[in-house]
Amino acid sequence: MEFSEKDREVLYQTWMSQKSKMRLTQMEFAKKLGMNQLAFSQVLRGEAELTMPFVTKFCRLLQLEPNNVVPSLKESHNSGAPKVVYLQSRMTVDGEIQNAYIEGNQVVVEYAHHVQSS
Repeated sequence: MEFSEKDREVLYQTWMSQKSKMRLTQMEFAKKLGMNQLAFSQVLRGEAELTMPFVTKFCRLLQLEPNNVVPSLKESHNSGAPKVVYLQSRMTVDGEIQNAYIEGNQVVVEYAHHVQSS
């Protein structure tokens, strides 16, 4: 999904109003987003791409529903058009990853696990 300049402006205004209510600094919040302060600032100022994963995490951390905040998401939510939800899964393996590949809708991870002999 592509976000508009209006979406970015709404996120910026949301950040400005919420940060004082939640007593957060930009540096603390950027860290919670998994980025540095400069990258966070660049997204809010329009110098870096605004992505769905960013919007989702941004809203979740501020305890807001993206469909109620971001104008483009409000429009698509209310239009009845097919919706796309972006999800992310992570896993940890007990070993060293040797190979990872995709088969259809599955991600296959091959890894080496070292077993101590008794």
